[in-house]
Amino acid sequence: MMKKSNAVMLTATSLFVLQAGCVAPSPEEAWPGYRTDGSGQLLKTADGHCWRTTGWTENKAVPECDVAITGEPVAEVENSEPVRNEVIEIAAPEVLRVTFAFDAADLTKESRIALKAWYQDVARLERPVVEIDGYSDPLGGYAYNQKLARRRAQAVASWWKQQSGDIATLQVEGHGEDSAVSGYRCQSVSVENLKSCYQQDRRVELRIQGK
Repeated sequence: MMKKSNAVMLTATSLFVLQAGCVAPSPEEAWPGYRTDGSGQLLKTADGHCWRTTGWTENKAVPECDVAITGEPVAEVENSEPVRNEVIEIAAPEVLRVTFAFDAADLTKESRIALKAWYQDVARLERPVVEIDGYSDPLGGYAYNQKLARRRAQAVASWWKQQSGDIATLQVEGHGEDSAVSGYRCQSVSVENLKSCYQQDRRVELRIQGK
């Protein structure tokens, strides 16, 4: 009776081992440190580079993605499914508008915070062109406002160049009082309230060229 029990236990154990050995690895286990699609295939950029995860380290490098590190050629496997070159498009950030005090071209604390967040979004793009357009309100002479708008655009461009990394090409231009945001609504405002009414016109707009 004891021998029969042992035989049954041995058979059950062997079956469990066989079943465990047949479990297919998950996509993450197949390519640790790299992003994969639902079928376990490597995701690559348009120029053929693999997408790494935050858990990637050099000891996880594979020749399919990092042959410069592994120093090994990619082994040819017959009847294997080709690696998909799936392009993941990163959307460009929306137009950013930062405003200035009356007759001033200094960046405010709020403007610097907004610029930093926008800069980080642009850093994810591949060599974009950033248009930096300065504007003024209609108060004052046209020539003076043109120069003031240019100074505001230059202030933003100078801030940008102080950040680490050359991530974009800048196109800087001053438009003076052209393209006012306030429209005609300030024409009926009292003189003492004109400056506050035209606040949104004293601005610099940043956009990705072509977006």
